[in-house]
Amino acid sequence: MQLPQDLKAYAVNGLVPRLLTPADVPAMLALQREVMEALPDPRWYFPSDEAEFLQVVSAGEGFAYFDGETLLGFAELTPGELVKKALKEGYREGIYSDYAKDVVRPSARGQGMHTAFLRLFEKMARTNGGYAVYATVDPENGPSRRNFERAGYQCMVEKPAYDGRARRFYRLLLSSPEKD
Repeated sequence: MQLPQDLKAYAVNGLVPRLLTPADVPAMLALQREVMEALPDPRWYFPSDEAEFLQVVSAGEGFAYFDGETLLGFAELTPGELVKKALKEGYREGIYSDYAKDVVRPSARGQGMHTAFLRLFEKMARTNGGYAVYATVDPENGPSRRNFERAGYQCMVEKPAYDGRARRFYRLLLSSPEKD
């Protein structure tokens, strides 16, 4: 996937996001644990294991904000296989992206990282010929829902997904797909 030329455009409080590497996986796992413990309802989040994080960072699909050595937040843009499988409608192979996950340290929330990740991934999808970005959100996760909706994502449907948990399926339409 082609990356934006200048990640400085997505800076938050002077911090510039960077591509994650395999060396960052232990910090990702630790931050995920911290966030899971702080969530009002842990069912909002689908945790990843070390192998999944390694796959994401090896594919160049994970970005993060660091303050020195401290991981403040990260997000993944991955092929939308899970979303496509769960929704089973409205997709064309290879021309969409899935906003898979974002994790922000509780002490760093409210600084705009999630919004910056959304802008970055929209830019990446556009740069790579995508016509839409998809995401799923737990219906009761108000902060995440509001961020996606403020960024222009539209709720397409609410239904069970993955392991049967209710999810809202969101789409940010970038351009019209060609008709088959």
